[in-house]
Amino acid sequence: MDASTVIRADIAAEAMTEDGFDLVFRTWGGTRVARARIGWMAIGELSDEDDCDVM
Repeated sequence: MDASTVIRADIAAEAMTEDGFDLVFRTWGGTRVARARIGWMAIGELSDEDDCDVM
């Protein structure tokens, strides 16, 4: 993979409320994107921030 195929992108949730949020897709460094597909799944609130397990 050379520098011309590197994709620089960031996806973040912003403006979160109880009713929804804005999903923001940003690029930089001259990255060009023709199409993107992003999935989201609601898992609910954790009882403690340290309870998250990554499988």
